[in-house]
Amino acid sequence: MSTSTSLLIDLTGVARLANVRRPVASVWRTRFASAPDAFPRVASEKGGRLLFDAMSVAQWLARTEHGNNPDAVADAAAAATPADFDFAEASHVAAVDALLALRAASGESVGGLAVNELRRRAVAADPDDSCLVTEVSTARETWPEWADLLADAAYSPIQASQLLERRHGATQSSAGSSSPLTGDAEALLVALTKALTADRQAELVVGARVTPSLVAEFVSQISDEVDVVVSSLTEGRGIRRRLLCDGLMLPARHSVQDASRLYIERQPSRGAGSTSEMLQAIDELVLGMRDRDRAIVLAPAAVLAEPVAPADGLARTDVLRSGRVRAIVKLPSGLVTAAPREALALWVLGRETGDVPVADRFTAVSDLSHAALTTATRADLTSDVIAAMGSARDIRAHAFRFTRLVRTTLLLASSGALVTASVSAETPWSSRDLPALLDRARADLDDDVPLTAPAAGPGPTVAPAHVESLISEGHLRALPGTRVTAEEYAGSGLVAIAAEDLGQPARIGERRVDPLAFAAQHPSARLTAAGDVVFRTAPTPRAWVDPDGSKVVVHPARVLRIDQADPGGLVPELIAADVERSPGGAGSWRRWNLRRVPPLVSAPLRAALTDLANRRGALARRIEALDTYAELLAAGVVFGTVTLSDDAATAASESR
Repeated sequence: MSTSTSLLIDLTGVARLANVRRPVASVWRTRFASAPDAFPRVASEKGGRLLFDAMSVAQWLARTEHGNNPDAVADAAAAATPADFDFAEASHVAAVDALLALRAASGESVGGLAVNELRRRAVAADPDDSCLVTEVSTARETWPEWADLLADAAYSPIQASQLLERRHGATQSSAGSSSPLTGDAEALLVALTKALTADRQAELVVGARVTPSLVAEFVSQISDEVDVVVSSLTEGRGIRRRLLCDGLMLPARHSVQDASRLYIERQPSRGAGSTSEMLQAIDELVLGMRDRDRAIVLAPAAVLAEPVAPADGLARTDVLRSGRVRAIVKLPSGLVTAAPREALALWVLGRETGDVPVADRFTAVSDLSHAALTTATRADLTSDVIAAMGSARDIRAHAFRFTRLVRTTLLLASSGALVTASVSAETPWSSRDLPALLDRARADLDDDVPLTAPAAGPGPTVAPAHVESLISEGHLRALPGTRVTAEEYAGSGLVAIAAEDLGQPARIGERRVDPLAFAAQHPSARLTAAGDVVFRTAPTPRAWVDPDGSKVVVHPARVLRIDQADPGGLVPELIAADVERSPGGAGSWRRWNLRRVPPLVSAPLRAALTDLANRRGALARRIEALDTYAELLAAGVVFGTVTLSDDAATAASESR
């Protein structure tokens, strides 16, 4: 890479260019500051960041063979910027993105051209100024040459445009809920969009908060008969540039046909940041929809699925009363790059059910808050949603995996969460496949087949519930641990279970306290009972079922105790399993979702699970014994304290 444009790079960019961690770049700068081939000197400083000449750094990496990128010189432009460019400035990113799109459209370089010539080419490629002319006119003098270098370093204008989008998105951490989505979330939207536009001529109307990368994926996946419509706002112009880079047809700015429409909306959007504003924006969308239109709305779960303030609850109820909300899906947290703890939710809107009395309306509700959005999960959820959008016959003919039908009147009357846990939301299998999977798993056990064999056939189910609601209903109690000091531990006495022991259950029994001294020091402390579930929330959730009780639980560990007179379908072993796959953190345990079973099968299930646990423990002890024997045998041979004979070799020598 040779250029007259001076490109600068900070230490984060150096690490990115060299494909190493950020601290490594700082170590290079200090360690090799006075070496014969010294690390390049600081060229300037901006906002407290030290900046270096990118070419000097790239050549130093190549000469000294530091880092993990043998193509550092060729890739330098992708990790650096001109001095007057800032990835945090949307107008800067738009201008360079326009230069990349112009290069892709014309097939010619944009560097070295006069301003008038750049504008002439932009007008030729985009006569209506739908995405290029305005932005190209604002480009600084050095940016066209950098755009060429960036396209070469990224291997194409389209990949350079994607790089700009990612780098700009990384600077928008303050955007929170409106920051870019993860790949799993985008893949789910693509799957739903593809299914909702299949076999129909339609328009795909894309909202302002949908990213260019996602729209490009929509265009590549949906039918050619579906026309894409994006706004003429800044975000819409960026989408057009991305499609131009990708050689795709530019979308319209307004609907031009009377076909059905599928709206893709994401909240919060520009001018709609609060819950009330987001609900108002959704209400306006609903009011503008025709009978054959559909919509997918993605927004924080706190707005679409969880309890809201009374005033906002009335606004949400008004939208639900319209009859257009056909499916409500609560998604897991971690789908928003800058807000990893925030959970999202989906509303899928369809034809108004005004001809059906309110008392007879149903809404499809799905809880995926603890499910991974795998390919299979996305496919099954999409199938559920499509069935829910259909007729009563379609619904009766479909075996739902994640979705259950809830009377709309119950949602209208609820001031709390619209989505409660569903039976299948936390299982990685389809309920239809479980009998066959059980038979296969049982066959794989060989001699370890348990005595209890389930019978295939339909049976009653009990919906899961959150810990907080189970406590309020009296089925469960939460007991705190006791604050035990290090001086209280003794060589014998009552077993004490600390939070760290839950990560290694084999250690339970090593800590003990003197029973008399403990009773005197903690007269109000409670010992465990058989069947208690001892748990912790940090650093990761862990749980252990106490088989016989009479143990001390050390704070911050806690106990979940089932009410034996009214267990509510709870099984200790299921609780422990659910705890270990639940999110951690302070206060998170109250929101944990626990599976339940009908009372008649609770005791047989416990017996079967206990039998399996005992078998597993015996196998674990046998594996440990084999490991110990192998280690001791190898050590004995190495140190010459034991010998091994080769029987075949001995027999051969004796025959000679």
